[in-house]
Amino acid sequence: MLVQTEGQSYGRSVLDEEVQQQLQGEESLWLRESIRDRTYQTYYLVKENIASGEGQVVTAVRRRTTNVFDQLYHLLRIIVAGLILAFPVYIAGLFIRWRRPEPKVQIRHFRDRVLNAFFSVGIITVVAMGVVGLRVVTGENERAIESWLRQHLDRVEETLELEARGEELPYRVLDRMSVDSLAARVGLDLVVYHNLEVEQASRPELIRDRLIERRLPVEAFEALYFDGFRFVTVDENLGTFAYTAGYRAMTDERGTPHYVVSIPTLPEQERIEEERARTVAYLFGALLLLVLVVMVTASLLANALTRPIAQLRAGLQAVAAGHFERISKVDSGDEIADLVDSFNTMQDQLQESRSLLSQQERQLAWREMARQVAHEIKNPLTPMKLSIQHLRAAFLRKADDGSEDEKFSGKFSQTTTTLIEQIDTLARIANEFSSFGRMPTHIREEIDLNEVIMEAVGLMAAEENVTIETDLHDMPLVVSGDREALRRVYVNFIKNAIQAVPDDREALITVSTVIDPDATGRTWAIGRVADNGSGIPRNLWDKIFVPSFSTKTSGTGLGLAIARKTVESMDGEIGFDTEFDRGTVFWIRVPLVQSEALPD
Repeated sequence: MLVQTEGQSYGRSVLDEEVQQQLQGEESLWLRESIRDRTYQTYYLVKENIASGEGQVVTAVRRRTTNVFDQLYHLLRIIVAGLILAFPVYIAGLFIRWRRPEPKVQIRHFRDRVLNAFFSVGIITVVAMGVVGLRVVTGENERAIESWLRQHLDRVEETLELEARGEELPYRVLDRMSVDSLAARVGLDLVVYHNLEVEQASRPELIRDRLIERRLPVEAFEALYFDGFRFVTVDENLGTFAYTAGYRAMTDERGTPHYVVSIPTLPEQERIEEERARTVAYLFGALLLLVLVVMVTASLLANALTRPIAQLRAGLQAVAAGHFERISKVDSGDEIADLVDSFNTMQDQLQESRSLLSQQERQLAWREMARQVAHEIKNPLTPMKLSIQHLRAAFLRKADDGSEDEKFSGKFSQTTTTLIEQIDTLARIANEFSSFGRMPTHIREEIDLNEVIMEAVGLMAAEENVTIETDLHDMPLVVSGDREALRRVYVNFIKNAIQAVPDDREALITVSTVIDPDATGRTWAIGRVADNGSGIPRNLWDKIFVPSFSTKTSGTGLGLAIARKTVESMDGEIGFDTEFDRGTVFWIRVPLVQSEALPD
């Protein structure tokens, strides 16, 4: 059990059980202990209790250990001393280099200039931060002491107010209450001044040994008696030892100071100075660490700059010669590396532009081919269809006269019907090729997206074993586009959705529209067509909007390609979301024309 202590290091009343176990059979013990984020070096001395004949007396002495910042502070002092000694040598070296001719290797000279610049900036930064930091630490320490003194003097006045009788003012209590009793109540050393002289002191030896002056300091007298302040702090000096004292005026009924109560920090000043010195040590230790980081960074950066310059120069010369090749990546992590990355990015963009140009050329060639195919197919279709229709009509007239065999008549009718159907199919293919091949010639007008969707749903509603549900926005969604082309887009979406549903399940198609405002203040209309089909395999995602691609055995594969052209002509976007065996959602996103008419 703790029976006696001195200082603030021991806050526990019972010796730690782990320490007790380590002390068994030992006469003395050194331990390194961590208590509340602080590390201490503790020495334990064990002696038998001779007075009682039983038990042991453990005496411990503890002090804080030196941490990393303390070591950095000591290292900083050594480095500063070395710099002071090396400064004349450095000046002499600069003078010698100035007298010598310019070196031939300019890159090395550039590296030295970078190192010198970083070294100079580092030293100036450390000196500036040290001066500012020291002033900040000193100011914060002074404010902390002033706050500490103010709080304790307020506590003294509150104690006097508690001892007051009735409407008695605090200074009257001092007439009948000794300063020793008051100091014991508040747990502080106090000095009471009356008529500018010390009247009472809780530690009179400080007055007797002239460690504290008998008269009230001039600064405190002016602030309390002339300037009207009730509290003031004064910096005192005892030889070269400085400390701070706080003064509180106990005024009478007229507001004139009758007593002045003072708290000198002389007993606590050593602890205060120790904390301030430790804070300064931490500050300059951190500054030394900053200098080391700056110097290491400067060295690495200078080396990184000198190595890739030749590589960058060679790459630029290759570009100037017309060889568009990437420069090898530079791992210097600085502006040179950014420049190389930017150059390589430019090369990638050039390659991408070439690929895009090639794709556009292929699309132009495809359009031209589509126009030619459409022209070549359309020319014979019309006379073929008319000739077959005339032939069939003539044959039917003969059949009515009974001059032809009925079996041959049926066969002939079936054949001609098939030919007409195939010719219609060829015409449809030609129209689709023609639609895809020609440049957009849509007639743009303001149309309601919801009305167009309902027209498309009405055209496809006659399909058997198909349920089409609509969930449209309750306000008109006015967009700018070609009504017929947009309706064909939705007809194609719904038809594809129906065909994507397996035969073993009933098709459920959901058509919906919503609005979507973006961060730029522009409002978009989003239309979706969802099915409950098998979904689109992952390896086909990139081919969905490619011309002539189709997952069906019939059709040209141009429907979705034409739909994309239609939506892009409306300044919109088209896409799809799919999930295996759950279905697919095709969507378009087009800007609204009358977004101000929509509700918030």
